[in-house]
Amino acid sequence: MMKSGNPDLARSCTDLVLLTLLQQEPMYGYQILTTLQDRGNGEFRFKQGTLYPVLYRMEREGWIEATWEDPPEGKRRKVYRVTPDGRKEHGKRAAQWLRFNDAVRSILKEAGHV
Repeated sequence: MMKSGNPDLARSCTDLVLLTLLQQEPMYGYQILTTLQDRGNGEFRFKQGTLYPVLYRMEREGWIEATWEDPPEGKRRKVYRVTPDGRKEHGKRAAQWLRFNDAVRSILKEAGHV
């Protein structure tokens, strides 16, 4: 899932990353995959078989919703967007991630790694 070879690290922030992307704009599955690779500096390498179960779970949680759209050209596709509950969850997870990231950076800095 991650180029760095630590799939647990990627899984720990998957919901946050997906909510962040979908808060910026509604996206369909393949668009999510390519955007994750582009914006994530190649660290996120989801396969469709990995991404869709996460999206379905997030939909069941009420954080995202999906609608079918018919583009002018090409196949019909499911487009995902963040719900109000998803925005709340995003805010909570973003704050947690930033606090955790600051704590880890502080420890690494103290040890001379940053």
